[in-house]
Amino acid sequence: MTAHGSTHPILRTVLLAAAVGIFGGAILPSHAEATYPNKPIRILIPFPAGGAVDAFVRIIGPELTTRMGQPVIIFNKPGGGSQIAVADMMSAPADGYSVFVGQTGDFSVNPFLYKNSTYLPTRDFDGVAMLARAPQVMLTNVSGKINSVQSLKQTMSSADGSVLYGSFGSGTAPHLLGHMLSRGGSRAKFTHVPYKGFPPVMQAIMTQEIDLLFDAVPGTLNLMKTGKVIPLAVADSSRNSHLPNVPTTAEIGFPSLVMDFWLGVAVKKGTPRPIINKIHEAFEYALSNPENWKKLSDQGYSRVSMSPEKFDAFVRDEGSKMKPLIVETGVSIE
Repeated sequence: MTAHGSTHPILRTVLLAAAVGIFGGAILPSHAEATYPNKPIRILIPFPAGGAVDAFVRIIGPELTTRMGQPVIIFNKPGGGSQIAVADMMSAPADGYSVFVGQTGDFSVNPFLYKNSTYLPTRDFDGVAMLARAPQVMLTNVSGKINSVQSLKQTMSSADGSVLYGSFGSGTAPHLLGHMLSRGGSRAKFTHVPYKGFPPVMQAIMTQEIDLLFDAVPGTLNLMKTGKVIPLAVADSSRNSHLPNVPTTAEIGFPSLVMDFWLGVAVKKGTPRPIINKIHEAFEYALSNPENWKKLSDQGYSRVSMSPEKFDAFVRDEGSKMKPLIVETGVSIE
């Protein structure tokens, strides 16, 4: 300050620039944010190549590269209930160059299912986007003892009844849905039969080794169309456009039996918001490509668009619903 209380000219210039930035909403992004991306981006997928999530991302990969202006490279990091892929992301800087793409279990089941899980999405992730969803479907064999809604209810109403329901493993969506169905006023004995992956459990339902199986529309749409399995109900609050003649679980008397298979994108917590927005825009751009979306829609996916903030809230809500259900089943994996 001068003797007359006026500000030094140089200091006055600095303060004026700061005031413009603060009050004018013109704070400039950091160099990293302004130049993002300036090197290849890794997409970390917690599943082997050829799986549903991997196939989904590979369809939209070229458009992601086009939009970002840098190579987008897929890294498959399966195992450990998503923890291998997440650990890779968490060991990298929160700079948007490591992006996680996973499904329902990765975001809302595995952190509560695996006893030694090292991550919590609400603590460790910043949501980027919801990509797509598909409801689970109750499936059976046309020649099985439970091959209609009527035979299902008859079996469930009998104290001598028994239902063998399959899954891809303890704590997976088919297991949780079968458990939910068993507590829906059933007198019958429900037995969970876990299998190691999709091929053996599908073989089991087609050979009547099990009575029921829940699976998402994309995994079984072609099998349903060819009659190899038959859908009894869609585990959703409204009918699915891919299966318009199949009733919902609410329509057959089980309104609480609702569960989706969905895909989402996240980055490490603390990633700058402008970078998150750029990644979000790239995925939206890739999914808006008509040729891409036709391929995905033909597989049974339905489009769901969410802002990063809404996806964060969605993941929180899903986790709050899944955690008590997992605790109720008593399942815990080392």
